[in-house]
Amino acid sequence: MIDQSVSAQMLENIPLLQNFNETERRQMADIASLKHFAPGEVVVRQGEDSRTLWVVLEGKCEVVKHLPHGAQETLVLAILEPYSHFGEMSFFSPAPHSASVRAQTAVTVLGIDRRDYDDLIRQGIWAAYKLAYNTVRSLSDRLRRMDEWVAELAAHNPPGERVPEWSAFRDKLFNGWNL
Repeated sequence: MIDQSVSAQMLENIPLLQNFNETERRQMADIASLKHFAPGEVVVRQGEDSRTLWVVLEGKCEVVKHLPHGAQETLVLAILEPYSHFGEMSFFSPAPHSASVRAQTAVTVLGIDRRDYDDLIRQGIWAAYKLAYNTVRSLSDRLRRMDEWVAELAAHNPPGERVPEWSAFRDKLFNGWNL
């Protein structure tokens, strides 16, 4: 893994940074770093704490969930291609990572450390707020797709039959929300 500096020009095509002007891209480039990982290397490990938001620039990563059943059982949740981002849950809400992300191929990722991001927030830099807004929009899109997927799965049950797993899932998902 090698750290490298980032130029504002490198950030132009990243959807998470859409609608950033040149000054805002430069502000983000000032706090970002590039890291390179070889195939099989872990970028983020499930259960560990780190507060970095990552964007895949080159290569592919896989999101892997280690299942609680013991031994070495894992489930690949997603394949991340260039411009995909990850680590946002721990970046915005401090908690251990819910899954691991490992390089599937040689990978170059852009990383933004939360402490540096917090400095931008304290300074009132609009780029930091735009990053948060774009991240929320992206997570909303993911949640919408998940809702559609869950609805499709639930639709395969007999009409009117409640499936305990769906009820438990819904309760976990919305527990503590006051809408």
